[in-house]
Amino acid sequence: MPTAEYMRDIVDQYVTAINAGDMQAVIALYADGAEVEDPAGTVPKRGDAILEFYTNAFSGGAKVALSGPVRLSAKAAAFPFRAEISGPNGTVTHVEVIDIFDFDEAGKVEKMTAHFGPTNIKVTSS
Repeated sequence: MPTAEYMRDIVDQYVTAINAGDMQAVIALYADGAEVEDPAGTVPKRGDAILEFYTNAFSGGAKVALSGPVRLSAKAAAFPFRAEISGPNGTVTHVEVIDIFDFDEAGKVEKMTAHFGPTNIKVTSS
């Protein structure tokens, strides 16, 4: 069973890997057979589709930062963060998200759900 400290560390590793553009490090946090539901309520991504999703979502030099404390339960971590994703023609998409990681017994993320909607997305020009 992962400890609170361990789960918090995994969240930090996730944020660091995204900011470094290291999608392989992101994928290494996931268990075999994991699923990603981003946004929550969509068809879960599994296997190679997870790497493809992260590569597409963060290939433009996205930056993410925690925007509040990590909340922990027995086998899950929920964390609010802000993402800034550079787009075409100098646009920047700002997204306020709450991700939830469900951990397996080995401490790998077995499911991630991302919670946000249209009111949490703002596009600006740089």
